[in-house]
Amino acid sequence: MKVEKYFAQISEFRTQLCELLSKDALRLYDVIGKKPIQFNVQGVYVISTPDDREIVYVGKTRTSSIIERLSDHRSGRSDLKGMLKQEIDRHLVRCVEIANPLKRTYFEFFLIGILQPPCNE
Repeated sequence: MKVEKYFAQISEFRTQLCELLSKDALRLYDVIGKKPIQFNVQGVYVISTPDDREIVYVGKTRTSSIIERLSDHRSGRSDLKGMLKQEIDRHLVRCVEIANPLKRTYFEFFLIGILQPPCNE
């Protein structure tokens, strides 16, 4: 068994995780309203509490942009809005662009396993 292959994938995920968490977080309300270009992509995103102490949700896009997916959460077209105890607009968002749909799914699962956000249970 070639374990190097697995270590290479873990290393890639680790690099993406560091990139994601090092980015400045924006309020969900501002992402939807101002539509910053870094969120107008397909990828993986994390939503954290308004004080940025805890990541509460990890998500990915399927066919739409991260902005559109966050709009779904905000409008109630997903279960996330009901899960969040505080107003969803105040929560903070970070994202990383991942064009390949399969790699988005793998990275999302990796993040859920590592970060264990309560709204992904």
